[in-house]
Amino acid sequence: MTTATYDFDTQLAQGETGEHYLDQRYSEHYTIRPASAADQRRGIDRWYTRLSDGETFSVEYKTDHTAARTGNAFIETISVDTVGKPGWAYTSQARFLLYYIPKPDTIYIIPMARLRVLVDAWRQRYPERRINNGTYHTVGTLVPLDEIERIAVAVE
Repeated sequence: MTTATYDFDTQLAQGETGEHYLDQRYSEHYTIRPASAADQRRGIDRWYTRLSDGETFSVEYKTDHTAARTGNAFIETISVDTVGKPGWAYTSQARFLLYYIPKPDTIYIIPMARLRVLVDAWRQRYPERRINNGTYHTVGTLVPLDEIERIAVAVE
């Protein structure tokens, strides 16, 4: 398993930029409301309400600047290795994941239930990476983007 190091502030800024982009991208068709702190602890970033019919559902955002270069999505399986905290692939209670790759602009819209069913098999099949966050590591499985595309309900 390979270890990489990421700067938290840089990752946070990139994530916020991705969130802003996704909010703007979908605001024409949805009323988008940021999640509460309690919802965020459940892996929900936004509440979308479809303008055409009023349906509301929860969404988690992930922005991945590396995926275009590597051809792999980082699917987080362990959030904090020192305490064994499960990653968002297991814990998110959002209905949909919007997995955003900025360059080129690609968004995979994935039902979290579909992703969660496959995580254990992916962990057996694909390599894992450990991301050094200073005092702990985050662990994720590198899933090929064509596999992510197969489970997506849409790719934009």
